[in-house]
Amino acid sequence: MSTSTFTRTTTDHGQFAARIPVWLVSTTAVVVGAVVTGVYEFLARAAGVPFDVTLPGTGLEPAAVPETGLAWAVAELGLIGIIIAVCLTRWAKRPRSTWKRTAWTLTALSLVPSLVAVTDSYATNIMLVISHLVAAAVIVPTIAARLAERNPRRA
Repeated sequence: MSTSTFTRTTTDHGQFAARIPVWLVSTTAVVVGAVVTGVYEFLARAAGVPFDVTLPGTGLEPAAVPETGLAWAVAELGLIGIIIAVCLTRWAKRPRSTWKRTAWTLTALSLVPSLVAVTDSYATNIMLVISHLVAAAVIVPTIAARLAERNPRRA
């Protein structure tokens, strides 16, 4: 009896992963990213990082960010990432590389408000920037791993 009948090759795994819908992998990645960001936020609050934020030019005093606010923001904005991933799967010639470039560019742009926000402490600004990177570190590679390098519809 051959041992190959009892082992799973990387090709088999790739075919299995390819059968999981992109929207499901993306949704799972966003949920996990939101949970991880929520844990990070909890630890930052426990360490005493203040969460009072406002944007410059508004004339407002910094106001408290609600607890679990960062996790909810990841979940809400992650919906945009899910839509982008599904659209790239269908219409991009190279979904994986296009996803990586798009997602990391949007992550970099998302850091700007955190860097320029008016806060009571620079620790808040740094914590906000790191929270974006934590969420992206979970979400971007997970979705990229599911996307095909080349789209057979656009080959």
